[in-house]
Amino acid sequence: MTNPRPDLSLKKTVKTGIERQEDGRARILASALEVFATSGFEGASLRRIADHAGVMHQLVVYHFKTKEALWRAVITSTLGDNAEQFAVWRARLAGSAPAEALRATVREFVRFTAGRPEFHRIATFEGRSDNARIAWLIEAYMRPFFELSTSLIREAQAVGIARPGDPGRLHYAVIGLVTQSFVFAHEYRTMTGLDPFDPAEIDKVADLACDFLGVSQPDATSDAPVLRKGSG
Repeated sequence: MTNPRPDLSLKKTVKTGIERQEDGRARILASALEVFATSGFEGASLRRIADHAGVMHQLVVYHFKTKEALWRAVITSTLGDNAEQFAVWRARLAGSAPAEALRATVREFVRFTAGRPEFHRIATFEGRSDNARIAWLIEAYMRPFFELSTSLIREAQAVGIARPGDPGRLHYAVIGLVTQSFVFAHEYRTMTGLDPFDPAEIDKVADLACDFLGVSQPDATSDAPVLRKGSG
């Protein structure tokens, strides 16, 4: 008598169930990112996000419990492990000349913004008022980048390269310069006829930001002065 083949149906069903849960969670996060970016936290609802994702409202509650928890999960899934990423980036910059390090950071920021304009739209909504979400966002994500950016600007200024001025003011000037075409992509495309997400256009935005800071030239890694105090 031959042994019957083992019944793998239960194992297969469990695996399929897990896969479906993960797929549903991913769809919820993607939809929540879009809804929060277009309507803000106050204008969004778990039911609206569920409808957008094509899932039942109960599934959103099952995965995330509250709108606040879902909002934070969206930010975390969009930006990843901030501390780890900054540690890796700092290691990559180690040994670079000030202009090179600043230029590379600006270009990385432009690429990130082009890839995730929704984050800046969400931040724009939250930044209009003093609330717990913007406080968390600042401490968890914005402040580390601010400290990195301003320290690189100071280093480049110290060797006579970067544009003079308060590093914090310059940091936010660059953010404004970089983000506008991506955050307001429809308006930008309509008015200029340019596609902000075209790779060549992304490079031009990065060039513009580097020009503004005075670190646009490839040979600036030698720390030859590009923009001295009093010249801008």
